[in-house]
Amino acid sequence: MDYLSTGQIATLLGVSPRTIIRYLNDGVIKGYKLPGRGNNRVHKSDFVKFCETYELPVPQEFATTTAKPSVLVIDDDIAMCSSICRVLKRHDFEPFHAHDGFQAGAMLNQHKPQVMTLDIGMPGVNGLDILKFTREQKDFADIKIIIISGSANEHMQSAILDGADAIIQKPFKNETLIQTIVELISEK
Repeated sequence: MDYLSTGQIATLLGVSPRTIIRYLNDGVIKGYKLPGRGNNRVHKSDFVKFCETYELPVPQEFATTTAKPSVLVIDDDIAMCSSICRVLKRHDFEPFHAHDGFQAGAMLNQHKPQVMTLDIGMPGVNGLDILKFTREQKDFADIKIIIISGSANEHMQSAILDGADAIIQKPFKNETLIQTIVELISEK
């Protein structure tokens, strides 16, 4: 169960469902309307974020869902992407991956990661386009972005100007990646 109904949230918070619907309509809680039904659903992570923002106690059953930091790995090189995901799993991160810009957009919306690693040189929608898109979206403003690329320095300068939080040059050591992610997460 990744989504909660207004009734479930009302029960968890001890308020009326109408109060939750009002919060949804006013944008206080981010939610989604089911097509054709009018019923609202709220993603667990949005509910937890709401509780934390308004200093409400996060129900115990949801506190464990945020234990592992999530990382979205975006790279068109499938072997590189798999390798990075294996390293992240070994260091107790929850990795997700995308091999192009369109998959990346879907994964951003679905998983709302804390950190994103991004290859600049991808065909179609390249890494710089994804970086710009991510930084323009209010919902993704807190995502820490690490550029992992073997590209020339002018691309790296452009990435920093567009909002990258860190750059790692290929080839790199696994320890460098993990250390960079840990440092960026601790800045939050």
